[in-house]
Amino acid sequence: MPFRNLPTEAAEPLASLIDARPGQVSSMSLTRVGDALGATLLAFSAGESVSEERYPGDALYYVVEGAAKIRFSEDGREVAMATGDILRVPAGVEHAVEPTCATKLLQLVLT
Repeated sequence: MPFRNLPTEAAEPLASLIDARPGQVSSMSLTRVGDALGATLLAFSAGESVSEERYPGDALYYVVEGAAKIRFSEDGREVAMATGDILRVPAGVEHAVEPTCATKLLQLVLT
């Protein structure tokens, strides 16, 4: 499947493509290629998070705006991330995304 929900007439800031709603996590799929690749833009309102998840392929997180912690379930380790930071979570590793403020991030999952 091709990319979708992306500007084609003029360049726009990635952060402008999605907004968080109070008390919610918003998501926008940018592409899904079967089970091989998924690209999703996420927007977290303050106080929201995503509980533990595990993916069959590597997950890549890029903080577009804001700040977050990635918490690893197996050992409780946390990695702090700020705007512009990127982190790879290896396939099969259970983790949670816990923003520390209103945050927008890009998640790529590659199997």
